[in-house]
Amino acid sequence: MAQEPLDQVKIAYQAGQFAFERGRYRESVQYLEQASRAVEPNSRLGGEIQMWLVTALEASGLRQDAIALCKQLTRHPNTGTRQQARRLLEVLEAPKLYIDPEGFVKIPDLDHLDVQGDSRSQNNSAATVRSIPKSSVPPVINNLDGVKSQDNQFLEIALIIVLLISGGLVWFGSL
Repeated sequence: MAQEPLDQVKIAYQAGQFAFERGRYRESVQYLEQASRAVEPNSRLGGEIQMWLVTALEASGLRQDAIALCKQLTRHPNTGTRQQARRLLEVLEAPKLYIDPEGFVKIPDLDHLDVQGDSRSQNNSAATVRSIPKSSVPPVINNLDGVKSQDNQFLEIALIIVLLISGGLVWFGSL
């Protein structure tokens, strides 16, 4: 197979990483396999692409394929790739832990409680339920009238105390 230009390999590699990070694991496997076929597998870049491919295979449910590829990578010429493959192989081959479903804390879905404008629900309950904005931006506090911004000289006092104590220790130590 003819080698594709390095730019096309990097584009497929980045597309595979992007798809993986977005949770599109099967698409990620396709891109990473394409990049892996187009690059020398024993190169540093080839090993890096194949390590991503191992994680994408595992995430897409192809555990045995991921383990087989990871075992191959434990014999990779690049030292960093070999070490990373050994660590990942230990994780992949570790026994699955069973967690009893009763051990989980069940968190109820509170989306249906968005009753900010519904007066009937507010009159029927003792507590008022407010809807929480779903934006990821934290609110900015602009009103700082009640905040004391006066310096209480804590650092200066603490520094003087530390100097007095250390000076006393030095003085008593020289006696």
